[in-house]
Amino acid sequence: MTHTSRKIRDMFLLQLAIVCLVVVLGLMVGQILDDAVKSPWLSFIAVTFALSAVVAATWKTYRATHRMLAPMDWLVREIEGWDPQRPDTQALHPERIPDTVQGNTRKMAEALHQLGERLHSFVARERDFTRDASHELRTPLTVIRVATDLIASDDGLSGPSRRSLTRIQGANAQMESLMDALLLLARDRSVALETEDFSVREVVEAEVAKVMPLLDEKDVQLELRIDAEPQLHAPPRVLGVMLGSLLSNAARFTDSGSIRVHLEEDRINIIDTGIGMDATALARAFEPFYRADATHAGSGLGLAIGHRLGQRCGWPLELASTLGEGTRATILLRPCVQT
Repeated sequence: MTHTSRKIRDMFLLQLAIVCLVVVLGLMVGQILDDAVKSPWLSFIAVTFALSAVVAATWKTYRATHRMLAPMDWLVREIEGWDPQRPDTQALHPERIPDTVQGNTRKMAEALHQLGERLHSFVARERDFTRDASHELRTPLTVIRVATDLIASDDGLSGPSRRSLTRIQGANAQMESLMDALLLLARDRSVALETEDFSVREVVEAEVAKVMPLLDEKDVQLELRIDAEPQLHAPPRVLGVMLGSLLSNAARFTDSGSIRVHLEEDRINIIDTGIGMDATALARAFEPFYRADATHAGSGLGLAIGHRLGQRCGWPLELASTLGEGTRATILLRPCVQT
């Protein structure tokens, strides 16, 4: 029989004893009322004894209940104090669990501690891998970018060769943007992102220039409309990566028509006339590696990364889309509150 089962059995027996005492007391009271005139002192003593027995049994039940629930109360208090983002499972280390916590509650506390340790280890390994892999990939990408820039300066390139070179440069730019995003996401949340005062217009114009090569062979017009020039104190790299991902997506899924970038005081809109999405695809658009249309090349990470970066900096990313008509993506430029 487990420790908890024994306590439950003891509680049942105590409660049964109280019921029996109450029944006996009721019978005694009835008898006393009949004999009260004959033996008043004896009746008083009997009633006092019965009441004392009930009080003692009740107190015993209360103490047993308190002892049985105290370990679980301790565990609940420890868990309530956890930060959901960074739970302190060390408080449940076997050496720090009070001796009064035994039985199933102790087993639960130890299991939670082991689970927390495994989760911390997994998150650390994932973050380290992402950071190290991103750093290692940046070196060959830099080599490719420098080499393609040198080749592009050769006036003797044929038309097909120059178009192929343009595609290579565009793909390399996308990979560099992806590496920047992964490095930002791999950074521990306790380490604040680097912030500075910057012009949103400059970031928008730089990202628009980067995506232009992706449209060289398409009948797509890229329009930039500036209605405001907001200044932010925030991480400019985050905004650049978010905007770059959205523009790359728009260029990839728009084969004809237009892509309009509209900068307002509190938001950036990217509106395309691409393939669009139905309600099912729109609901899953932020899932990593989800691709609603497999005929267009892509990693399926652009929207997921943009969404996560927006959450990290407090810039919500909103999507609206109609299948066959196009998509509107909006970055809301709220005051940056890093989470």
